[in-house]
Amino acid sequence: MKDPAIENIIGTNPFKRLIFMALFFGLFGIVRLLLWVLVVFQFLAHMLTGRVTAVGMKWGKALSNWIHKMLLFMSYNTEQMPFPFAAFGATADED
Repeated sequence: MKDPAIENIIGTNPFKRLIFMALFFGLFGIVRLLLWVLVVFQFLAHMLTGRVTAVGMKWGKALSNWIHKMLLFMSYNTEQMPFPFAAFGATADED
């Protein structure tokens, strides 16, 4: 009889997932910086013109959806990897 722990390690290849998790964690730092730039831009646009930009809202939603998908993958709530392994900007409802 085979050990279930050994079967899990061999069958699912957790080290491959670990590599992707490290990659997404690194990308998260970049996306976080982009989100801060977008927040400052939207704030300045709102302060100067009284409204926010539609493009900024679109990018904010897309970046937020990517962060959500990335966190779901990293916390083992889904096996589906976010962009660049899936469509960028798609909401969780569209999956």
